[in-house]
Amino acid sequence: MLNFLFFCKGGISLPQEFIKTLRTFEVTLHPPEDKIDAESLSGILVLGGDGTLLKAVPYAYRYDLPILGVNMGKFGFLTEVTLRELPQVLGLWKEGALTFDKRTLLKARYEEKEEVFLNEGAILKGPMGRIITLGLKIDGEDFIEIYGDGLIVSTPTGSTAYNLSAGGPVVHPKVRAMLITPICSFKINLKPFLIPEDSNLEVSLNEGEEEVHLLLDGRTNLSIKPESAIHFFKAKRPLKLVSSPSKSYLTILKEKFSW
Repeated sequence: MLNFLFFCKGGISLPQEFIKTLRTFEVTLHPPEDKIDAESLSGILVLGGDGTLLKAVPYAYRYDLPILGVNMGKFGFLTEVTLRELPQVLGLWKEGALTFDKRTLLKARYEEKEEVFLNEGAILKGPMGRIITLGLKIDGEDFIEIYGDGLIVSTPTGSTAYNLSAGGPVVHPKVRAMLITPICSFKINLKPFLIPEDSNLEVSLNEGEEEVHLLLDGRTNLSIKPESAIHFFKAKRPLKLVSSPSKSYLTILKEKFSW
């Protein structure tokens, strides 16, 4: 029997094909609010899109569980498995023959709060619309000041998310790097760049009247103060993600972007 924590996109009904597959493979689903022994869980099953999967990431990290994302969203890069592929994946899982794609996770620490993220940590100006100034240190060394709308720190997995919209590059998830992407920089010669994934970043906010937020994977929103720095660093463990059994990352990339 397979036991999964279950995350489902809001507002959708479970497809009959999905329900039938669960019965065939004797799969039991548990909502995340249930009290359950983590050691009895096989993994986390997500039915939805990337936003739904990102909500499951802290649970996957806390309990060291792989995530199986079944795509019911519109675009999703992370929920790779289709309903048609689900029986094949569950069959391999029960046989112990399934392999997992390991994705780098980063952590953000601000004051007393520390949280893991898969896509990005974005430091963003508030509704007043004023330019903000951020100081960036890399491995303890003062590097640059960023004047603009904010800054994105992302993983290669997250390179196709907010990073890409802000002009950053697409980076294959097997590349061991951390991406730093200024948002609408006032200095037009300041471009996105990559650094080693085991770097330690420290971002500080200069004094100002603008409201500034730290947004982690679109899931957690923290208000930032000038007197406290934000630290970004690699998490101790990667995320184990189930990939499509029929399509490579490059194939999915071409399909999603119509390349």
